[in-house]
Amino acid sequence: MPAPNLRQQIQELPLAMVGGTQFGRYPKISDEQTFNFIISDNALVPYAGYKSVTSSPNSPGRGIYSSSRGNIMIAVWGAQVYSININLQATLILGLGLATSSGDVYISENNNAEIAITDGARLYVYNWSTPLLPLQRSDVDFMVGTFPISSPGFVSFQNGRLIIANLGSQNWYLSGENDATMWDINPATANHGYVGALQSKPDSIQAAVPTPGGGNNILIFGRNVVEQWQDIGAAKFPYQRASTFNVDYGTLNASSISALDNYVVWLAGNEQSGATLMVFDGRSAKSISTDGMDFKFASLSNPSNCSGFLFRQDGHVIYQFTFVTDNLSYAYDINTGKFFTVTDEKLDYHIACDVVFFGNQYYFVSFKGGDLFQFGTQYTNAQYADDDIQPLPRIRITPPSRLVSQLPFIIKSLGFTIENGAPNGVTQDNTLESVDLSVSRDGGESFGNSLRLDMNATGKRRSRFIYQRLGRANDATFQIRFNGYGRFVVLDGQIEVYQ
Repeated sequence: MPAPNLRQQIQELPLAMVGGTQFGRYPKISDEQTFNFIISDNALVPYAGYKSVTSSPNSPGRGIYSSSRGNIMIAVWGAQVYSININLQATLILGLGLATSSGDVYISENNNAEIAITDGARLYVYNWSTPLLPLQRSDVDFMVGTFPISSPGFVSFQNGRLIIANLGSQNWYLSGENDATMWDINPATANHGYVGALQSKPDSIQAAVPTPGGGNNILIFGRNVVEQWQDIGAAKFPYQRASTFNVDYGTLNASSISALDNYVVWLAGNEQSGATLMVFDGRSAKSISTDGMDFKFASLSNPSNCSGFLFRQDGHVIYQFTFVTDNLSYAYDINTGKFFTVTDEKLDYHIACDVVFFGNQYYFVSFKGGDLFQFGTQYTNAQYADDDIQPLPRIRITPPSRLVSQLPFIIKSLGFTIENGAPNGVTQDNTLESVDLSVSRDGGESFGNSLRLDMNATGKRRSRFIYQRLGRANDATFQIRFNGYGRFVVLDGQIEVYQ
């Protein structure tokens, strides 16, 4: 009897190298994840890296703000507040400093050169037009005995007035017209402030966030609800609540709320639901979490210890969010609708606490230390100092490969397209850039030993990357790890199998 013709029995299965973090509720459904990549033009490309550009006291970063009018950044590390100029020179702002040294801070600005900072305990005001004057504190320098906000939280600005949420209450307060020290709500007082309240549910205020691109509209966040209000210029109180719209989810933490372009994104929950990710696009709000992501959120030990920010990476609007206690960070690309897992060099949560755009670059302060970092795709690594550059782990775990018949198969080859041509074929530590492959044959529960292939050097830019003879399976998940300091550009591939 003639030997079987294996070539006729070979089947080609797609290898989804290009994809996001879309794991299922259980690994058997799918263990698909993408670490420190993003999708651009149907290819995996590196997620933004970062570089330390300014050292500061060895305290975690709490918040950062960019003033386009003052041409400065304001950054908070521990209890100290710094002004950072266009040359990235950081100057300590004089004064008593903050009453707290940890926890969330919020920063905003009015049109009178006054920058307001809140930390849940006090309001602080810095005037960048008189930089030699010390930071003012609400309990010492102004409105002593009559400052009406006991726990000033999220601060924002709209139509000439600063707006502060009074934590632990339903109330949100408006300052006097372009006066960060005027919060007297007595109508008889010249340039007086105002007070509003959540109305649609018994709830506590978390934030007041002007709707980007929404004119006079503002979103008032509670823990269990979001209301939309509009500044109609009324005399007794300028805002009026929209009677036909509210979102039945509040926010787990006001630090997770971020607005950019036409979007407001936040980590949401209410009295009957666990954590989910919500997006408001100016017209409606919807949950964008996947089944697997919501299942992951439900397993977190402290989901309220979270923060997030929006930024733009090469045309993509991205929301990065972190659960610090649970050591997890994800990025959601609004353009592609995909999630990605983002980490530091140790596969711990991403270090960025808050990000701003200043001098045509992005900068952030870190959860883990006192430096100011520049953030962008011009960096492919984590650079903490000139002599401390750490490669970021870039990993792709594919969705499972199975036959419809459920029969076992032998993996003849696995191949995909990748950009080759690392300079001189070596990395900064004189090792070859390489790719490691390991295979799970038990539904993504565990992975075997890794098989390494080195990248081609400059002048040998063949793009085919192929592994041969990978053994038998009937349910295979592939974990591919990219090792090196340079960029990696990866496209889809295929696996060849026969029975």
